Amino acid sequence: MKDNEHSGQVNDQAALAKGIDSQDANEITATMNKLYDYYYASHEYSRRYPKPNRSTLEFLLRNGAEKAENILDYGCGNGRYALPLLQQTQAQLTCYDISQPAIDEFASYVQSSPLAARVRLFCGSSSVLENQGRYDLIMLLFGVLSHVGNRADRLNTLMQMRRLITDNGRLVLTVPNIFRRRPVELLYANFLRLCGIATKAMKEPGNITFSRNIANENHQFFYHLYTVYGLKKELLEAGFKLYALSPESILPEWLITQSDLLGKIDAALLPLLPTSFGYGLCVVAEPV
Repeated sequence: MKDNEHSGQVNDQAALAKGIDSQDANEITATMNKLYDYYYASHEYSRRYPKPNRSTLEFLLRNGAEKAENILDYGCGNGRYALPLLQQTQAQLTCYDISQPAIDEFASYVQSSPLAARVRLFCGSSSVLENQGRYDLIMLLFGVLSHVGNRADRLNTLMQMRRLITDNGRLVLTVPNIFRRRPVELLYANFLRLCGIATKAMKEPGNITFSRNIANENHQFFYHLYTVYGLKKELLEAGFKLYALSPESILPEWLITQSDLLGKIDAALLPLLPTSFGYGLCVVAEPV
């Protein structure tokens, strides 16, 4: 396994609560980096999302993971989806995240295990992935793309995925659905834009900030909420075409990953409901 250093640990946790509504894309990335370091180091992430969404995992297996030889998990976190794929497939996995505590937790799961021979772990700038090979399946799951920043940065991320994917490969990503997620925060962000007082990244429609309690402290996250049209447009500009679309879940992911019963109910309802009902959008794209 290969493990590269990144910008370091959180030095001032209070700074995370100041908000990011006036920051530019680079500052958003730095703030989200520190925030996720804290999220994983506190083990709050593992408690909130103790296992994968079974429907998303099955979607991955149906759409290329089962037969893939080389998989890239971009934004792998602590391996919530990569670890089951290591166990259920014979693929080689390259796993990348900006958070060192996330990568350290992932590494602790596979150390001294035969699985370690089939996984490479990378951390830091995404440029570390260049010249490391190409992949027949690339995953950006659970809103990773939505945390990136402004539209230009999201396109840069998707264009990097286009460089790293094989000609016949598939990109699988899940993003938050603008019609289901954070309506209060979305209305507030729209109000700021309508009044002409939104600043920097918050001028872009669909961009919001929201608060989450982590270890008894409130911290502010940045998110871009997607429409199907907006996602298709970004994919096309980056060199991808939409192949398949499905709702990611009906209930919030923390509910269905903490309760087996709710997970089974959610999985049973998904095939019966249109994508617009999804808490998130689950997408398969192919290179043009």
